[in-house]
Amino acid sequence: MRCRGALPHNPLVTHETDVRHLRDPAFLRGALRYRVARLLFTLQLRLRSQRGKLGDFYAWNACLSHILALAQAHVESVALNAFQAAVEACIDPDCRRALKALCDLFALRCIEKDTLFRNDEYVAPAKAKAIQRLIVQLCSELRGVALPLVAAWGVPDHILRAPIGLGVHSGVDIYKEYLAAVGFDV
Repeated sequence: MRCRGALPHNPLVTHETDVRHLRDPAFLRGALRYRVARLLFTLQLRLRSQRGKLGDFYAWNACLSHILALAQAHVESVALNAFQAAVEACIDPDCRRALKALCDLFALRCIEKDTLFRNDEYVAPAKAKAIQRLIVQLCSELRGVALPLVAAWGVPDHILRAPIGLGVHSGVDIYKEYLAAVGFDV
């Protein structure tokens, strides 16, 4: 079932696997907006159906998991919009490249984890596989800036308790410190 008034998905776009397309801000934004619209449409159908049998209060409760999915989709869509705006506003080219990779990774992961995109034929199987490959590629690309990214969030080392989060200390073996912090005498 498609949202009322929505055009059928363009078969060329649903099958497009080119990295430039998959990282296109308009595609990513459109996909997350589509999910919000689709969930909102199906929620109103469910509420209308349940309302006649159960009344407003119990219909709402019967649809809570759908409501939560819609809320999560909305928050992710809003976050992506803000993230994309921040990427556009970033003037440092290296920082902008890292932020763009993080932003794309966020959006692609949202698409990958939600079966709605495949069930609604918004993403064809070949495109889903291409998205999975691109996620791995982006993670690999971001590996080089992982320590500065973790440091940028300002989470104290004692809270992270993971080698990647212990930062770069010149002349200090961070893995040895990590093992000592978790109780191993090295």
